[in-house]
This record gives sequence, structure tokens and C-alpha cells, in this order.
Amino acid sequence: MTKLREGGPFSIIFAFFLGLLLTAFIGVGVNTFHPSPAEPLERQMRALGSEERQLEGGRPAAALSADEQAQMRSIRDSVEVLSRRAEQVSEGWARSTSLILIAFATLAMAVAVLRADQLSTLSNGLLLGGVFTMLYGVGLILATGTSMARFIAITLALVVTLGIGYLRFVRRRGGGLPVERPMAEAAVLNGLEARVQAIEAQLEGIRKALIARD
Repeated sequence: MTKLREGGPFSIIFAFFLGLLLTAFIGVGVNTFHPSPAEPLERQMRALGSEERQLEGGRPAAALSADEQAQMRSIRDSVEVLSRRAEQVSEGWARSTSLILIAFATLAMAVAVLRADQLSTLSNGLLLGGVFTMLYGVGLILATGTSMARFIAITLALVVTLGIGYLRFVRRRGGGLPVERPMAEAAVLNGLEARVQAIEAQLEGIRKALIARD
């Protein structure tokens, strides 16, 4: 049975899968407990649209009576009002959701940094999950937010990323801690060394065979 080594391919796959699963968990959790307030408005717009289609009945506008045309205008005005309202509440929801996602991403990345030495594979998965969640939150505000909200969200993401990167890569090396060769790199180098030795042995055998033939 294959033994899983720290830093090996199975460990990398597990860390990547853990990052994706953590991102999905955070996203589903936030949407479950912090749903968009625009959903009820969108349901009302769909109901009004269905009512409009039933009233129209596939007939051209000229074939409608005066009362039916007045009802059509009332329905369309209501849809327009609901659409503007849904857009406004969606922007507010996107801002708050983006901040929540960035907060969870910061938490996951902080835990990954604090436990990097004890739980290498898990910390890598948490770090990836934090990065993916951060991208999710920033992408959400870029798609629906205003210019100021986008700037604030990107600024927060940049500050958090720089801070985590400093703690993870700069401070640990600057503190006099020995930087050990990763297990994956050592395995690759050992494999290359073995291949070089095999090629040298083959070349030596060819050289001896040519000398014996002469």
C-alpha cells in the first residue's frame, strides 16, 4: 500500500481539493445565512411577467382593449420599479457579502500561517481555500459594486494578502529558522540523480563493449 509522504503528489492533490472544498463551504454557508434580499423582488418580477404574457395572449398591442393596455402599462411600470429596487439592494448585499468572504478568507489564511509547521498539508489547503475565497469576494464586488466599494474591497484584499505573505514567507525566514528543502523537491532531485547514474552506467557499458570489440 502506497505511503503518503508530506509534500508528495497525493499531499498536493489533497491540499488543492481541501482549498476548493473550503471555498465552496464558505460560499454556500454565506449564501445560506446571508441570502440576497433581491430574490423576493425577482420572484415578484417573474410573476408580473407571467401576468403580462397571459394578458397579452400572443396578440399584438393594437388588438388589446384600452383597459388591457392600461393594465399592461401598470404591470410594466411595476416591473421597472422592482428592477431598480432589486439593483439597489443587490449592490448593498454584494458589498456586505464581499466583506464577509474577505473576513473568512483572512481567518483561513491566518490559521494556515500559524499552523504551518505543525500541519503542513492542512495549512496549504487552508491557505489555498483562503486565496480562492478572497478571489470570490473580490470578484463579487467587482461584478456588482460601485467604484468606491470596489476600491475598498481590493485594498482590504491587498493588505491581507501582503500581511499573510510577509508572515508566511519573509518573517519565518528572517527569524533565523532553518529553511529545509521541501520533501517534493528532495524526491525530484533524488530521482534525477538516479537517472543520471543509470545513464552513466549505460555509457560505461557501451564504452567497455567498444573497447572489447577493438
